[in-house]
Amino acid sequence: MDMTELRLGGVVVAMVTPFQEDESLDIGAIEAYADRLASEDGVTGLLACGYSGELQSLSEEEHVAVVRAVAEGNAGRLPIIAGLFPTSTRHTIAVGERLRDAGADVLQINSPFYNQLRRGYFAEESIGVQFFTDLADALDMPMSVFQYSDGSGLRWPVSTIARLAEIPQVIAIKEAGQMETYAADYEAVQGRVGLFADNNTYSLLGMLQYGTAGTMIGLGQVCLPLWLELYELTSTGRFTEAVAHTNEKLVPLINIFTAELGTSTYSALGRIKEALVQLQRIPGNTVRRPEPAVTEAEKALIARVLRSVGALD
Repeated sequence: MDMTELRLGGVVVAMVTPFQEDESLDIGAIEAYADRLASEDGVTGLLACGYSGELQSLSEEEHVAVVRAVAEGNAGRLPIIAGLFPTSTRHTIAVGERLRDAGADVLQINSPFYNQLRRGYFAEESIGVQFFTDLADALDMPMSVFQYSDGSGLRWPVSTIARLAEIPQVIAIKEAGQMETYAADYEAVQGRVGLFADNNTYSLLGMLQYGTAGTMIGLGQVCLPLWLELYELTSTGRFTEAVAHTNEKLVPLINIFTAELGTSTYSALGRIKEALVQLQRIPGNTVRRPEPAVTEAEKALIARVLRSVGALD
């Protein structure tokens, strides 16, 4: 695949990372899942090792192994975006090189200021811009900037987002905010880089109607055809149908998987994996502790909801 003119757009699937029961990587299942997703008509890219891929639980060696397995299963059909949690600029470059060699086409760069003691750096625009400029100079490969949710304390100011969009290697922004902040970022980068709607709530519908390069959400892999249909409806301006489709088919999924994301006592990732098991997409629902395992009651709830939206008989 020629990546010199890579442009991301459409429905990018933020993949889970299948584990075996002992919490080790299930490489065969990762390859098979990537193969299945890459064969799905309408899917335009694969995001490996994002939040849905449990990147925070992976060692560096596992991180590289997952991207390599996704690349093997994908077999060059779709762009592969690899999530990356930065520590230092030096380490980010070193890991980025390994991910590129493993098969990543794009790096999704999370905030380098995740540590509480670095949060003040967001106020100094030049620090963030220099960080991404250094990555661009050293790696010279496409990058996506992760824009955290409102209230996280990790959002780039809109003025910084506008400047990051000027870096040639930055080709996308993965936007996890709410409607107001999404709109501000959209106006700041419109026509320069693609803004991807990353919201696992009803706000996603408004983002798609406002304008977007595509979607990149973890819940989108559960009943994938339903999310592909939503994108088709909104991208062709059929908004009344999109609202009806969302209310009937997607709200039931949102309500049991992600409506309480960040405040729930259950594992949204575990529930997503269990749904994929019931849909025969992956073999197991194991998440890495301290993520809580899915209970029998949750399994029954997931089955009822999947049946209600027509995904199970």
